Amino acid sequence: MGNSPIDPKLPANRRQSLPLLALVLLVPLAAGTVSADSGGAAYGRGDFGAAAAQFMAQAQHGDAVAENNLGVLYLKGKGVPQDYAQARTWFEQAAAQDLPGAMFNLGMMYLRGYGMPVDARQALLWLDKAADKGDREAQFFAGLQYYKGNGVERDFATAARRFEAAAAQDLTAAQYNLAVMYLRGDGQPKNESVAIHWLTKAATRKHEASALALGQIHLSHADEPEQARLALESFRQLAESGNDEAQVALGMMYTTGQAAKQDYEEGRFWLLQAAKQGSPQAALDLGNLYAQGIGVDKDLSRAYAWYTLGAEAGDTVAKHNLEVLRPRMNADQLEQAGRHMIDFKSQPSVAADGKAAGGDTAAQ
Repeated sequence: MGNSPIDPKLPANRRQSLPLLALVLLVPLAAGTVSADSGGAAYGRGDFGAAAAQFMAQAQHGDAVAENNLGVLYLKGKGVPQDYAQARTWFEQAAAQDLPGAMFNLGMMYLRGYGMPVDARQALLWLDKAADKGDREAQFFAGLQYYKGNGVERDFATAARRFEAAAAQDLTAAQYNLAVMYLRGDGQPKNESVAIHWLTKAATRKHEASALALGQIHLSHADEPEQARLALESFRQLAESGNDEAQVALGMMYTTGQAAKQDYEEGRFWLLQAAKQGSPQAALDLGNLYAQGIGVDKDLSRAYAWYTLGAEAGDTVAKHNLEVLRPRMNADQLEQAGRHMIDFKSQPSVAADGKAAGGDTAAQ
């Protein structure tokens, strides 16, 4: 491998296999009609001790919402000592009164192993119960279990049905996951039009993974002028908001002239913005530009510096390219590469405001 050439190709369209997303879990308080001085109001202003006292008084009279909410406080250790056994007890009492939120919370306790061994089968039992009663987060998490075959035989059809139910309730992560299933053809024929429908719904609600996927779809049809325009517009909006994946895509579009007028300087600008956020792909691409002299003077020292940064960030291709390039470098060039790395690392990093971690939260 040490004598193999650096791949001269600069792929303009890296349409990768899109991952399914998981929600970031914040166990929700159950919804309920509450007065201004109720536990819900106290919780909202951060007075967890008062909230716990008021929920306890209501729970002792059999109020299912208060029982669930008291369970949340014990689960999180807010206003009361953290006690998973107490949390589970209160969730079970609320679930016995058919409160979907409590069923969901029980499912998540079994799924995450809060105060008990992880039990995927028991988790799915409670998630399915809550999902059947219309809880959208339960529908989403049940869908994930069926998709992955966690605690149940893998079942794409049921996963899609659960995701679609949550998607119909505007849960953007479910809309994205359902779209990915249609793009992959998981359990049904591939259907790009249906995928675009759900991705568009999620993207209009600022779901970045969906907006990125839409951009990739448009870019795959960039031979059509309108699709090229949409791809450029999608990636530019995301790039300007600080999304490093979009910055890489936009940088490569300008570099290669795909879906954009070729502009090497503009391409390097966007790749540099992504590199400042630690993108290994951006570092690899910048290394390729300098190694091959594409839009810049060929400069092995700069190429070596960028490949090193990419390799440090975990990019295996950058690591390979380093191994290929190192024997071609003399001591002065290696020293210069080190200075380039120091100069880059001394620059202030770019904050990626609005960058998503992957989906909605389960807060209601």
